[in-house]
Amino acid sequence: MNLHRRLERLEASARSGSSGRCQECRLPPDGPGRIVVYEDGTPVEGFPDGPGERCSRCGRPLWCVVNIIYGDEGEGARADA
Repeated sequence: MNLHRRLERLEASARSGSSGRCQECRLPPDGPGRIVVYEDGTPVEGFPDGPGERCSRCGRPLWCVVNIIYGDEGEGARADA
């Protein structure tokens, strides 16, 4: 198959949405939502109003919230997806 034909097929695939990404939220089917981090219970700038929000079209979670915890026993993180 020549390069021109392969490019045509790739472009057609992208237009049709067969890449697996939702046409509304543009998230991949098996990846996390947009990652948001907060420390000490205080949301940083850009923290979503509804961290549990899901895409109305595909139902995927839009956000992956990571809570960084500092303590006497070391540092760690917990994902609240």
